[in-house]
Amino acid sequence: MIVKIEFNYETDTGYMICPSKVGKNVRQLQRDFDKWLYNRENNHPYWELALIDEDGNELYGVCFNAEAFVYWLNNVRFNKGKKVARLIEIPNKTPKKTIRF
Repeated sequence: MIVKIEFNYETDTGYMICPSKVGKNVRQLQRDFDKWLYNRENNHPYWELALIDEDGNELYGVCFNAEAFVYWLNNVRFNKGKKVARLIEIPNKTPKKTIRF
């Protein structure tokens, strides 16, 4: 199944190909990804230092793209060694689903 991945803050659109079983649940997977992404206890490469307050505390935000969602699917959610999703340049079929970040 082909899934279109759009971002509100970018003009870039990504496309992911995955099994129908994964694509059918892509919106729930997106919600689970968001919980993982914004959980400060998770050490992932998408954290960016946003600012250091006057007390010296570091405050972080996240910076990610479609590649981060595919990484999470393949390495966190479905981590049994088999890749369930990959990004593609230009789909040869119309995407069946669209998710937006």
